[in-house]
Amino acid sequence: SVVLLDTSVSILSWNLSELAYGAHTAKLEYKLVAGKHGLVIRVKGFNQKLPHFLYSQLIIDHLSDFSFIPAVFEVIKEELKKTYFNMLITSEVLAK
Repeated sequence: SVVLLDTSVSILSWNLSELAYGAHTAKLEYKLVAGKHGLVIRVKGFNQKLPHFLYSQLIIDHLSDFSFIPAVFEVIKEELKKTYFNMLITSEVLAK
C-alpha cells in the first residue's frame, strides 16, 4: 500500500506540475506527501487565496478525477524503483 500511495502521489504531482505554474507565480505553493496515514496536502501562501487554490481545479478536482497516461506510469515506476533501490543500499539500512 505504501508503494501504491507513493505512485499515486507521484502521478498526481506530475499531472499538476503544468497547471501549478500559475499558482506558483501568484506566490502559492503546494506539496503532496505520502504520509504515515495517507495523502498529506500542504499549501502555503497568502491566506485569502489558499481556499481558492485548494478547492480549485488544481488539487481537489484532480484528486476526484484521478487518471494517468500509461507512459507517465512507466516513467514514475522507473523513478520509484531507483529511489527505493538507493534507499535500500545505504549503509545504515544494510547494517540493520
